Amino acid sequence: MAFKQRHFFGIYTLVTIFIFFLSGCMAGTDYKPPDISPQMGDRWKAFKENEDILNSQQKPRTDWWRQFKDDTLTGLVEKLSKSSLALAEARERITEAYAMRGIAGAGTKLQTDATAGYTYASAGDKALSFQGPPPGTSADLFSTGVAASWELDLWGRTKRLVRAADADIDAGYADYRSMMVSLSAELTLEYINLRTFQARQDSVSKNIDLQEKTLELARTRLKSGIGTKLEVAQTRRLLQSTRAQIPELKRAANAAENHINILLGARPGETVIPEGSMPDVPKLIGIGIPMDLMTRRPDIMGAVNRYRAAVERTGAAEADKYPRLSISGTLNLQSGTLDGMVDPDSLIYSLGPGLYFPLFTGGRIDSTIRQYASRAEQARLALSQKILQALSEVETAASGVVRTQERVSDLDEAEASAKKSVELSESLFHSGLGDLFQVLDSEKQLVNIQDSLLLARQQALSEVVTLYRSLGGGWENMPERKDAGK
Repeated sequence: MAFKQRHFFGIYTLVTIFIFFLSGCMAGTDYKPPDISPQMGDRWKAFKENEDILNSQQKPRTDWWRQFKDDTLTGLVEKLSKSSLALAEARERITEAYAMRGIAGAGTKLQTDATAGYTYASAGDKALSFQGPPPGTSADLFSTGVAASWELDLWGRTKRLVRAADADIDAGYADYRSMMVSLSAELTLEYINLRTFQARQDSVSKNIDLQEKTLELARTRLKSGIGTKLEVAQTRRLLQSTRAQIPELKRAANAAENHINILLGARPGETVIPEGSMPDVPKLIGIGIPMDLMTRRPDIMGAVNRYRAAVERTGAAEADKYPRLSISGTLNLQSGTLDGMVDPDSLIYSLGPGLYFPLFTGGRIDSTIRQYASRAEQARLALSQKILQALSEVETAASGVVRTQERVSDLDEAEASAKKSVELSESLFHSGLGDLFQVLDSEKQLVNIQDSLLLARQQALSEVVTLYRSLGGGWENMPERKDAGK
């Protein structure tokens, strides 16, 4: 018995020494963050031309929607983070990523299985079997036991898979935050659409009142004999054309409100949005510097983590070229009777290392390594493309903010001129120096310019939202990763 113990402990010592020398080995190349500074640059092109609107020294606000100074909008965005079904779906993907990490990490832990069974065997008088009972006998076999195994992570295969799973979790959080950025922007854009449709309705209603007075004047002139039926007909046609805009504006406003409810995870009509006016465009917008996008845009952070995961999985695939060492053992009690199950002499046990070494795999391992290496390169290229796309989005949106505000300014002046034109044409008409057609033409021009001005303000607000979305703000106050959920 002493010899057996020495033999056992000798093997155990050799295995321990072998493990000690190999435990620090890691197959594959370690992940290194890519250098993206050459792509980023140091200044925005749009800023160089429009420093009075865009401020690169001031970082963008995280709660950018508050700059519109609209309490209703702020309340809707805050509700969005709690009730959105799309965000709930993104949270579940994070939960799945944590579960996948648990699966990957299980490879480094002891695996145990419990077994129990009963077998009745019988052999005829002339039966011949090397496994069953002797001929002409029968037997019962009761068994119970435990089997355990532990694979040693000699080449860091499991460790790299865990690292890749960690990167997947980080990418899941980035996707969640990216979803919040996108939904906040979409909600704000839809809110701006709603307020625009409502403002256009108000504008049309005011012009309807003005044109109704003009129509009444035309009818009075016709009755008094100084007007014509043509004046009445043209005045009525302009009024009817203006009135025809109301149903479509109401339909569009209802559609925008329904869309807002869907974004909030509510049924159409469940969230009633009170009346309000269009928000104001912020006068000065902080945009920071290009490198800020690395920490502000969650889609870029997600692309970085996907590249990291791909690199780690490539290393794990390379570890398959090397031997795997595992230690396994069994402990069983087997007896022909239930009473014998508590007898120490019924004990059967085994313990020992096992070595697996791939010899001929038909090129499977090398092909797998190339596959994962290609995926890593694809992820790196996707990251570079994502950065260029982000830079382009910011530059385009920044330029859009400036140009739309210029258009609003021009249309503001045009509206003032159109109002003055209506006043002058009415004055001339009442003094007998002008005709009704001049009044009608002036009113028509005023309607068109006022509608164009509201649409220009809508576009200016939308460009501001698009700029903030491209800068990646709106997720910073959300929960950070909790490793306790692993």
